[in-house]
This record gives sequence, C-alpha cells and structure tokens, in this order.
Amino acid sequence: MIDKCMNNSYRVMTLKSTVDEILSKNKKAMFYGDPFDYTNEDIDEVIEYFENTEEYEKCGELLEERYAKENAQFDIFLDELAKNNGITNY
Repeated sequence: MIDKCMNNSYRVMTLKSTVDEILSKNKKAMFYGDPFDYTNEDIDEVIEYFENTEEYEKCGELLEERYAKENAQFDIFLDELAKNNGITNY
C-alpha cells in the first residue's frame, strides 16, 4: 500500500500523470502529502523512500523536479521584486 502511495506521488510530482488520471483508475488512491501542492519536504521524503527501495532513476527525476521548483519560486520572487521596485542595471 505504501509503495502504491509513493508511486502515485512520484507520477504526479514528475508530471507523468495527473491526480484526476490516477483517481479515475482507483477512487481510493492515496498520495504522500497534498498532491495539488507538494512541498520540497514532501519531495525529499519520496526521494528517501525510493533510495531505500534502490529505485535511483526515480530519485534522479524527483531531484530534477525539486530543483526546477526551487528555481521557479526564485524566478517568481525576482519578477515580483522587479514589479514592485523597478528594474535596475546594478
């Protein structure tokens, strides 16, 4: 059961499936964390699970998604900063 939960979360985190696609196949499907708003800590926990099961390819994909999410959040921060304060060349 834990394996299915982690694999469902992996598929959503890596954009291989949507929550709706998974739930359409199994109405009682479970996910780790909030499948609509994963935190970096959620991703780290799923990575740790797959490290323990020695599924390192999945770990790599999840790490890529984690770094992409971090960079996207920083880009959004910079965009908001520029909107609020103007853009400088320094």
